Amino acid sequence: MCGGQDCGGCHPLRAKTHIKAAPFPTQKTAARTKMAEVKANEPEFHTEEKLQTVDAANDDDYIDEIYEIIDAVVPRTDDPTLPANTFRAWFLGLLFGILICAANTIFTFRSNSFAITPFVTVLLAYPCGLIMAKVLPAGMLNPGKFNYKEHALIYVMTSCMASPPYALYNIVGQKYQLYQTDLSLLSGFGFAIVTQCFGYGFAGLTRRYLVRPAAMLWPSNLATIAMLNSLHGHDDGQGTRYPMTRYKFFWLVSSAMFFYQLLPSYIMPMIGALSVICWFTNNKTDNKMALVLGSTSYGGGVGLLSFTLDWSLCNVYAPITTPLWAMMNQFLGLWLFMWIVTPILWYTEAFYKDQSIGSSSEYGFTINSPSTFTKNGKRISNTKFVIRSPEDRSSLILNQTFYDENKPILITTYFALEYANSFIVFVAALVHVGLWYGKDIWHRFRATLKDLDRDDIHATLMDAYPEVPDWWFMLVLALTTILGIVVCQWGGFDLPWWGTILAILLALVSIIPIGTIQAISGQQIGLNVMSEFLIGLLLPGRISAVMAFKTFSYMAMYQGLFLVADMKLGHYLKVPPRAMFLAQLVSTILGAIVSTGSAALIYESFGKVEKPVSPQFPAGFQWLMQVQADDPASGWSSNGYNTFLSAGAIWGAIAPARFFGPESPYFKTLLGFAVGAVLPVIPWYLHKIQPNSFWHLVNIPLIFIFPAAAGGRRSDLITPLIIAVLVNYFVKKYRNTWWKKYAYVMSAAFDSGTGVMLLILFFMVQFNAKFQMPFPAWFMNSGDVERCLPDAMLTCMEHAVMGAAYGNEYLAEQDPACA
Repeated sequence: MCGGQDCGGCHPLRAKTHIKAAPFPTQKTAARTKMAEVKANEPEFHTEEKLQTVDAANDDDYIDEIYEIIDAVVPRTDDPTLPANTFRAWFLGLLFGILICAANTIFTFRSNSFAITPFVTVLLAYPCGLIMAKVLPAGMLNPGKFNYKEHALIYVMTSCMASPPYALYNIVGQKYQLYQTDLSLLSGFGFAIVTQCFGYGFAGLTRRYLVRPAAMLWPSNLATIAMLNSLHGHDDGQGTRYPMTRYKFFWLVSSAMFFYQLLPSYIMPMIGALSVICWFTNNKTDNKMALVLGSTSYGGGVGLLSFTLDWSLCNVYAPITTPLWAMMNQFLGLWLFMWIVTPILWYTEAFYKDQSIGSSSEYGFTINSPSTFTKNGKRISNTKFVIRSPEDRSSLILNQTFYDENKPILITTYFALEYANSFIVFVAALVHVGLWYGKDIWHRFRATLKDLDRDDIHATLMDAYPEVPDWWFMLVLALTTILGIVVCQWGGFDLPWWGTILAILLALVSIIPIGTIQAISGQQIGLNVMSEFLIGLLLPGRISAVMAFKTFSYMAMYQGLFLVADMKLGHYLKVPPRAMFLAQLVSTILGAIVSTGSAALIYESFGKVEKPVSPQFPAGFQWLMQVQADDPASGWSSNGYNTFLSAGAIWGAIAPARFFGPESPYFKTLLGFAVGAVLPVIPWYLHKIQPNSFWHLVNIPLIFIFPAAAGGRRSDLITPLIIAVLVNYFVKKYRNTWWKKYAYVMSAAFDSGTGVMLLILFFMVQFNAKFQMPFPAWFMNSGDVERCLPDAMLTCMEHAVMGAAYGNEYLAEQDPACA
């Protein structure tokens, strides 16, 4: 579950539409009629909404229902002579995978989450495959026409590499942010590879339960299959109402977005943060409440009525590809908690001295921040929380003296609410699934057990290919377990051997039931909150051990189920299992290496400056990337890493018994568990009373998931929903043919054009920490891009930024107006 304190470490590519609406109580015949109207060669992007719960008399009805959904996009035929494991599939898959992996790794350092989706490669790989089929010599390099099985394998490879490893946050946090300089990159590579491949063994061993049965639908794959079908079919040429091909449309839109992105990212950043309230109050003397409500920047407020014209801030919500009902639930929760609950809690000081936190900042308060603060409201560097253990120099433990002097450690109202909501979501997701899908899951699980001995047509067609032996997966599991114990025990991650075994057991008991829920309902229930709670109680005060355990336990299940979903994609498209095994394993390992290497290269390329040895700089120097991180206005403040590290300090160094205990000001956040158990019952019960009302669309987990990570720019709370309504209501309703053909392509084009421009600006403008190249200051490019602060303060901020630009050094004492 990508919510709460872990938003910084979550994979934005894989966590956009986990929670599905409660089903309409339609008749089975109506559902069949609807599904029959969908042509196999037309892209249906929101097929998750077609999964209908029916009052079945027996388990066979569920299999029939599943077949109707699958048959809409997956043909019941196969040509075993089509090659999949080809040179061009591997070349294109690894090439695009490496490029997207490196790019998305760089984007992890942004203030707001952004990622290029692997769907881009579905579009880019097709013309490349056709060209290679024409120009390469016939034979081993060119077995014939470029086909959909090769295309699917390319997508799987890039998909496995597109999301940077969760372990990256451990490695960067320990080695660079906590200055654990003796943590070798070799250990980092090993930790990333092991945590990425750890769940692969589980995925293979559970495939007969989660992949082979027809009841295991995995609806998220159907949109990709529909697009592959349309590209390799005959509906993308001339003679239709919209004759422009998807590729021409993609290149035109991505080119336009590429040039447009120069405006909000460099020339006029103000259009990325249009804070309406600040326009009328920035120069008033008594405007603190206006700043609380209107400002959106790091350390500022909640961004009431603020909006953006910057796609890079909208990307994380996937407004075009996410179903409209899900967007409305999500933004209802965001508006409720960001614009109403958070200001009320802050104003009433519902936790502990909320208004005193950050009182010395330029805003006079701090709300939008994932940082920790002393009892007096002063921001704390996370390095001050930890010291090297006298018994084991590789172990980072709580600095008890510092903690005792500054306790209770405080967090902002916003960050505390994220924790409370994460507790609510964990329990609410379980209750929601049980209420809306419990009977459905039970019947389909029984049907799955029966179906193990009665293969469906797709499983029968897959029997034409040699299956992957179980011992291959068992070998992967055994090797990763052994390597995991070695890396964690002796590689600098401080997790004892039994912690690795405990992570294995946690994943082992959860992957089949949680995988069954996800395969049938589209919901994923994360273990990150519970894993942090568990290991924080078992190993209090050991920050690196807690972070390592969280990564191991979370990724063992998350990555395992992600690979299972790709296996199901291969099952639908009849990709040979052994080719799929190699493609997933090689690309996963390569992705871990590329991502870890890219992050280390970026951090170290910025360089470092000498500093006196202190609790803040225990190694005697400061990474210049940290200087960049201290400037949120740059857009590259490493917010995800800061959030992950703050969570590590809270759950690991301080430990849950101290931070959430009865004596803590944040003890009341634990009420979230009780709230999560009760709230989902309300819309479910009201739907039972009024089955024709809107209550089936009220989704408590989605409302409370609160994906707006603290520390990012919060001008992203209006525009994504406007985009979603325009595209997925008006365009879908009045130009449905256009929507079917171009909507998904448009989203990918926006991502691609934006991503390329962001990379160019990063390397040209900000990569050299000693020679920054900002655009000259003007009204729409001020020190505070949203212009919430007084004009006099903005002028001084502009002097500081431009004075230190282009290799110069700014000396405040030589600027009398700002001294």
